[in-house]
Amino acid sequence: MPGSPEKTVAAIAVACLVTAISAALLLRRHHRRSSPPRTERGDARELRCSDSGEKKPQEKFKRLLADNSYSPFKHLNHDTKGSPNKLHPYEEDITHLLLNPPTLPMFVSDNGNAPLDMSCSYTWVDTEPQLESLAGLLRREKVFAVDTEQHSFRSFLGFTALMQISTVEEDFLIDTIALHDAMGILRPVFADSSICKVFHGADNDVIWLQRDFHIYVVNMFDTAKACEILSKPQKSLAYLLEVYCGVITDKTLQREDWRIRPLSVEMIEYARCDAHYLLYIANRLSSELHSKTTSDSSSFSDDKINFFFEASRRSNLVCMQLYTKEIEPSPGASAATSIFSRILNQELDPSRISELKDIIWKLCAWRDLMVCSHP
Repeated sequence: MPGSPEKTVAAIAVACLVTAISAALLLRRHHRRSSPPRTERGDARELRCSDSGEKKPQEKFKRLLADNSYSPFKHLNHDTKGSPNKLHPYEEDITHLLLNPPTLPMFVSDNGNAPLDMSCSYTWVDTEPQLESLAGLLRREKVFAVDTEQHSFRSFLGFTALMQISTVEEDFLIDTIALHDAMGILRPVFADSSICKVFHGADNDVIWLQRDFHIYVVNMFDTAKACEILSKPQKSLAYLLEVYCGVITDKTLQREDWRIRPLSVEMIEYARCDAHYLLYIANRLSSELHSKTTSDSSSFSDDKINFFFEASRRSNLVCMQLYTKEIEPSPGASAATSIFSRILNQELDPSRISELKDIIWKLCAWRDLMVCSHP
């Protein structure tokens, strides 16, 4: 049986109180940020971005492509001479790859039948000159591996906190917090259709790179798509690392606070591992795709499929995705609707329902606008 009107009103009051407390906490944290900086232990806590000593690194970003406003996201206008109706700035380049898949690339060096040893050094990139140097190096590569680490817990839309890039010879960890406003330096390399970018499960990475840096990926090999075509029992990167490289990773580290600087030894090892072995894994998978194509071609079936081409096609379809912001009809609309659906399912006086709805709408809108004003 439905609860009494009094219980419903009480439930709504509790929901509104929680909303108000959340907003009050935001105001309190804002006051902390505007207060004079603390000394000694207080500074250490802030530098490590702990939950108690709030100091958001995204406040230093000079430009936010996906700002917290309710305006639509504006994508890069790459081809000023092209059709204004084109949605994706690199639509023609990606379409060409879909119709003419690239030939089988070499994912490892000529003298390397095993993945690069993790004992080798890596390069931490956190200055513009370093990023320029990396871009120049990548322009000379035929293929490189990419992964990203995201932070969304204490951010309205989330942001990329780290990018990992691996070539056949070296690993690079890019501090995308320190270099947030300069990451466009890598845009031409990622858009170069002559260079293959290897990802695993790139659906989110492609969107995040567009959202934060206007970086668009052209020519991709997604090892997760290769797993689909090869009917692997699992498609996770953890599975591939264990099967092909004998490496077991702790995926709980994915949920660590990737804003922290310096990163812990465990976080650095985890971040490197995600991109470090990808070129070797891609090489193994592409060989299996080639073998599967050869095997099927010897059958009597008329439906001949080049499985590597199909993996390439599915990968580059991922590149065609475009980031869009979820725009509500009004601030706090989804939160208010959620509260309505949970507790306004009982019979009440119509005038009271209208009054309660108005209170909830206003509180949710206030909370949402407060959060929007803090990246």
